[in-house]
Amino acid sequence: MKRFVHTLLLAALVTVSPLAVTDAFAAQAPYGNSMLQVGSNGAEVTKLQQDLRLLGFFNYPENTGYYGEVTATAVKKFQAANELEQNGKVGATTGPLIEAQALKLRPATPKAVDTAMKYVGVPYLWAGNTPSGFDCSGFVSYVMGQSGLHLPRIAADMYAGGTPSATPQSGDLVFFSTYGPGATHVGIYLGNGQFISATSSHGVKVDSLHGGYWGDRYIGARSYLK
Repeated sequence: MKRFVHTLLLAALVTVSPLAVTDAFAAQAPYGNSMLQVGSNGAEVTKLQQDLRLLGFFNYPENTGYYGEVTATAVKKFQAANELEQNGKVGATTGPLIEAQALKLRPATPKAVDTAMKYVGVPYLWAGNTPSGFDCSGFVSYVMGQSGLHLPRIAADMYAGGTPSATPQSGDLVFFSTYGPGATHVGIYLGNGQFISATSSHGVKVDSLHGGYWGDRYIGARSYLK
């Protein structure tokens, strides 16, 4: 009988333990499921850098997604300001504190951004302006229309309106000169150097505004949201 009960207890532990451990660890590590330190990279590091920037500790020109000495120094400054051990690492003590403080300062995400992200993966369709298929301006027009904002149908006309934004904010429109002069492609800025648009090669997707194909063709941003 004892052996039978022992077997049942082991089976229960095997079934429950992985989920419990994962949930507990995730609660301790808001920037992913591992400690962030020099050499770490990815979306968790980008989020960390953005939060440190909001708090005034990270002043690098852009969020790189790479945890180098600049990020480590910013973390140490945060730790010193909060009387924590200054080890330059973000784990179960430093991480939740950074996130909690940054949460109070984060601007609300515009509805347009949340709406746009629902359509990642929708195929490209020339002149398309519905969820069955979008071209770049059709996508932006549709998404902004869901927020009650009715824009011109083509990218060049969108670029001609709005308020110029030297530093794009979440929900601003970002413009590119691709196959001709002027604004020929438009997307919606998400924040953290990322934007979303309907591309002819991969449909609706998220890309980096800095560097690469899009960085070389970026011509400016316009704000339409109040």
